[in-house]
Amino acid sequence: MGIVYKNKTIYQMKKIIIVLLSAIALTAVAQQPGWVNPVVREKLYPAGEYYTGFASASVSNSEDKEIVYDRVRQNARAEAVASIQVTVEQTIERYMQNVQVNEDVSTKDIMTSKAATQTGIKDIPGLKVEVWENPKTGDVCAFAWVKIANLYRQLMRRIGANNAKIEVEIETIEAMIERGDKIQAKNSLPKIQALIEDIENDQRIMLSIEVSAPDEDMSVEETNRLKKRYQSLTADLKNGINIYLICNAYMFGQAYNALKGEIQGSLSPMGCTFVRSSNEADWVITVTSTAREYNKSDWGGVSSYFAYVDAKISIDKRATGQRIYEDAISEKGSHTHNYEQAARTAYKNISPKISKIIKEQIQQ
Repeated sequence: MGIVYKNKTIYQMKKIIIVLLSAIALTAVAQQPGWVNPVVREKLYPAGEYYTGFASASVSNSEDKEIVYDRVRQNARAEAVASIQVTVEQTIERYMQNVQVNEDVSTKDIMTSKAATQTGIKDIPGLKVEVWENPKTGDVCAFAWVKIANLYRQLMRRIGANNAKIEVEIETIEAMIERGDKIQAKNSLPKIQALIEDIENDQRIMLSIEVSAPDEDMSVEETNRLKKRYQSLTADLKNGINIYLICNAYMFGQAYNALKGEIQGSLSPMGCTFVRSSNEADWVITVTSTAREYNKSDWGGVSSYFAYVDAKISIDKRATGQRIYEDAISEKGSHTHNYEQAARTAYKNISPKISKIIKEQIQQ
């Protein structure tokens, strides 16, 4: 009897295990998201209400699962973004072909600007992505979606936030100009341009969602106001830095005019303009230099002449009246002909060093 009872117990345990395994399998299948099935996906996320993207891949034994997950996730996201990009491009094309004289000017400018056909969509606020792995096959799929109505509202908020950022950047640049820091100001301009492009991109998406989107929703008036301020700053900084250069260079009592030309030639590529009056200048730079004989050596019937050039440099920021640099440097030169040629060599050696000091000081 004991043996029969034992066999019956084992049999019942096997049945329980089979039932549990079946339940687990059924649960795994039941956990499959509705969006995996294309028919269900279309019902849950209809094209008129959502932008979507779907991607799938098989995981091979040689691939890291996390890498596959990430790739599929990115592909689904890219497909969703591409669907929005296509909608925007189609809307732009319609505007380009059917712009009427009496159409809203601000809307026309947004949709038909040169940048409209050159700027791609960078990111979509509120875009969600889910990844699911089939427990039976090991295949991985991902689904990206964003509700169009929610996207419209989030774009409104992002445009407002970016306009606020532009306001801060403009005020910062204006303060830089006031302090005489034109290089820093000019280097900050691309930040504003990037924000403007982001805003215009978001405005185009909004117009592709709702052709008659009101200017208030897109903050058109505020954006245009900031654009004008940005354009004004760009125009003010177009001529770069105004420098009044006083250069008194001498070589054994004679003027050495080449030094001034060499300094100007070195600074011009960085946007420096040389003015005739200190009243027009952002910076007043004074360079005073003289050459002096050092010594002569004879070796093997060949004479070598050595000379030094001593230069004093001062740099004043006119906006604040502050002298930001004052120092002296010296450079040696040699030649086999005479002291004058040795001094010319010294001038050639010292010129780039003077230019480097000036660049470093006015770029701070």
